[in-house]
Amino acid sequence: MIRIVHVMTRTNIGGPSVMLADLLTGLDNAEFQQFVIRGPASASEGDYFEQRPVTCEVITLGELRRSVGVLREIRSLVMLVRHLRRIKPHVVHTHMAKAGVIGRVAAILARVPVRVHTFHGHLLHGYFSSTVTKGFVLVERLLRRVTSFALVVGAATRKDLLAARIIDDSSSAVVLPATKPIIPAGRVEARTKLGLPTSGVIVGLVGRLTQIKRPDRFLRLAEAVPDVHFVLVGGGPQRDEVVAQARRLDNASVIDWSADLSTVFGALDIVVLTSDNEGVPLSLLEAASVGLPVVAMRVGGVPEIIDDGVTGMLADNEPDLVAHVRLLASDSVLREGMGKAASALIARRTSLDAYVSQHAELYRRLSITAGGDARTPNHPR
Repeated sequence: MIRIVHVMTRTNIGGPSVMLADLLTGLDNAEFQQFVIRGPASASEGDYFEQRPVTCEVITLGELRRSVGVLREIRSLVMLVRHLRRIKPHVVHTHMAKAGVIGRVAAILARVPVRVHTFHGHLLHGYFSSTVTKGFVLVERLLRRVTSFALVVGAATRKDLLAARIIDDSSSAVVLPATKPIIPAGRVEARTKLGLPTSGVIVGLVGRLTQIKRPDRFLRLAEAVPDVHFVLVGGGPQRDEVVAQARRLDNASVIDWSADLSTVFGALDIVVLTSDNEGVPLSLLEAASVGLPVVAMRVGGVPEIIDDGVTGMLADNEPDLVAHVRLLASDSVLREGMGKAASALIARRTSLDAYVSQHAELYRRLSITAGGDARTPNHPR
């Protein structure tokens, strides 16, 4: 049996947590034994594992939190090494930036033979100052030497990381999130349940309310298109600020994220993404899978999943966003046609089986290459 320890900064509600949960529930328990070591989720972002419980052992390290502090990082490193020495995994798989650094260093110190990291996006622009970004790049270049394999969510993100010499071409690959069947609830039923207007066009943004997601841009879009209702679905550090801003508008609402995606997407006519930077947003894949057209900023891996003018519309600036939303809001036939095309495209390109199989094959190959078939491990349990 191959033992895998996933190390993640926090299992907040969002794409990385969904992708991890898909692995925890999708991999064959007879072949893979999985563990999760994570930092605590913040109250404003929620804990995805409370919405979607997992059966594996989950260890929460209070020190492994998003904020950075030297003493805290040393403590989290020491504790992580202790857990790894106890579990004796064949593979440490890290997710998100901070856990990616501490987790791979801990894996080296604990002599874990295989170290995999998933880049769910990158921090090369839009997050930090140029000085901090240069420091991040330097650290990642050093970690490249001790990383057995890198998985990257999206071809555009992988191209950026290759150009920055953070990953190698021969030991990295693109992985796309899985999309699972979602049957949207009836329009009136869904809107009533969420407290939204039961008539008219509704445009939604589904995601964390953080600076990089640009909820401010979404609210300016609402101001520019007053005859359409706009709703932000999610939580995060900017939630209180976003709620206060939305209250000033007659056509904007903010509702908490819900695991009941059939209700969320059943209530919407158009999904918008206003981010400054993205990998491959899971919310867009989910929206497309249920037949909703998308209007999105042309950033990161978004053009990989939105066929501009066919399954949705891409924007290079805010005036483009306004024009695209106005057009789709006024043309139900165009919305329906793009939605059907989007659903067909996503069905061809992503599946849970393909996502899980890609990871299973990688774990098998790396475990054997690192020193023998992990199904007959050298270390006792």
